[in-house]
Amino acid sequence: MRVSETAPFVVYGFATTHDALVAERALIAADVMHVTIPTPKSLGALCGIALRVPEPCTEAAEQALHAAGSVWTARVEMRDRIR
Repeated sequence: MRVSETAPFVVYGFATTHDALVAERALIAADVMHVTIPTPKSLGALCGIALRVPEPCTEAAEQALHAAGSVWTARVEMRDRIR
């Protein structure tokens, strides 16, 4: 049996679409790698837009979000399988 490697990432969820878009603009302005994704069910009933950030970029992401006054409602650490 083959063992898969995993890559950690963090997903930020937001209460409103406006909050998610403000956060996305902040990450773009700070040149932080991220992907806009549908909100995972594990984050609960939020706006439907979430931001996925690779784990090594989370400190820069959170600094950019704080500097922009952006507040996330939920934050979850996850892992992806790498082939």
